[in-house]
Amino acid sequence: MKKLTLSVLCLLMLSLCLPFCAMADEPVLTTGSAKDYVVDNADLIFDLNEEELETQLRETSEKIGMDIVVVTTNTLDGKTPEAYADDYYDYNGYADDGCLFLVSTEDRDWQVSTKGYAITCITDYGIQVIEEECVHYLSNEDYYLAFNKYGKLVEEFYYEAQTGSPYDTNNKYTDEYGETIGAPEQTSTVKAIFISLVIALVIALIITFSVKSKYKPVKFNHSAAGYLVDGSLNVTQSYEHFLYSNVTKTQRQSSSGGGSSTHTSSSGSTHGGGGGKF
Repeated sequence: MKKLTLSVLCLLMLSLCLPFCAMADEPVLTTGSAKDYVVDNADLIFDLNEEELETQLRETSEKIGMDIVVVTTNTLDGKTPEAYADDYYDYNGYADDGCLFLVSTEDRDWQVSTKGYAITCITDYGIQVIEEECVHYLSNEDYYLAFNKYGKLVEEFYYEAQTGSPYDTNNKYTDEYGETIGAPEQTSTVKAIFISLVIALVIALIITFSVKSKYKPVKFNHSAAGYLVDGSLNVTQSYEHFLYSNVTKTQRQSSSGGGSSTHTSSSGSTHGGGGGKF
């Protein structure tokens, strides 16, 4: 009798455990502190580095009150990088304020999606900073370093925005080497123009001195009479009168740009961000 009772109890306990085992195989959208801040579906990060990154992003997210998320994938399932990043953030229980850094190995895309207060913290200029500071790591397959730097940048962006002046076109970000990040293409163009002008000046000086060294001065005849033929020089006098002068002035428009461009995701939420290839 005791053996029978024990067997029945074991069967009951097993039947209660089976549903939980089945549920464990299904993807579950998590909320609260149980959600993942690093979702490495493409398996780009070593396990130990992934644990360190998860801890870093979780602690920073809790400290500043914005979720900082990293997602890697091998396929975008037919979506654009922007739509995939927006939807992943919206439909996986993350906070109303936060950002997501997506890396897709399918076509080597990267995308940052911002939401809520993160749109204020990470302006379009801020996306340029992330590209400048992080994307070269992606190109070298140093994914952990790229995501680690991204997490630190978001925290810095947050505290700068808290001062009332987020990093933007009128408040440039300076990296650890003291260099201002902004528009590297424009900076390169200015340097190229300056170098071209210096080279042109040097060439002009060389030509000038070369011609001057071959120049032989002409002895002047102090009497001009020998150069004139009678009747060959006739001087007349005329007058021209300008009665009107029309001057058109056009005001130059100055626009510093700045801020964050936004769009609406499939869930109806407002997002900012940007991305590119690596």
